[in-house]
Amino acid sequence: MQQGYINAEMSDFIIQHSTFINIQPNFDLEKLQFISGYFGPFKINQIVEVPLWVAIELKKKNKCRVIPPEWLSIEKLQQKLDEETINELELAKMEQYYFEISSILFSYCRDDIKDDDKIKLLLEDIKTRRESKIQKKIEEFIQRGSDALKINNLNQHERNKIYSNFYGDLKKLRQLKLLSES
Repeated sequence: MQQGYINAEMSDFIIQHSTFINIQPNFDLEKLQFISGYFGPFKINQIVEVPLWVAIELKKKNKCRVIPPEWLSIEKLQQKLDEETINELELAKMEQYYFEISSILFSYCRDDIKDDDKIKLLLEDIKTRRESKIQKKIEEFIQRGSDALKINNLNQHERNKIYSNFYGDLKKLRQLKLLSES
């Protein structure tokens, strides 16, 4: 496995276990115990923070309402889209797993996301802008024949995409450059 590359399954596992999210349960229970710790107490309509995977499992059973993270709002996403538009060279700093978390939430909790259609469009616009900047950086890197590619503020999804799409090609380019230098 290449350094920095995390496959989709491992990425989903890490995200769902390391990301905490607020829920509003519709049941009462003191605590739930898992290998990763205790969660709760759960009181009807009282907000509690749980790992994303617990929120998804409870949502699947109609036992809670998931409260989307603050960054998954029209206002915050519009700010990020504006940053991406204003700065044509650099990527805006984003939530590390914004792409994966938003995909998971749209898959299981869409009914809990206010203005979901508008938010989905904003996420797509942000993703498109970022992919365009990344593509431009990669093209510049190849034209320069550099030894290293540096792109600030990549999130895990973008890193994985670069590694899976370009790692082999970049390795071959480096080998060709070494051959031409010898």
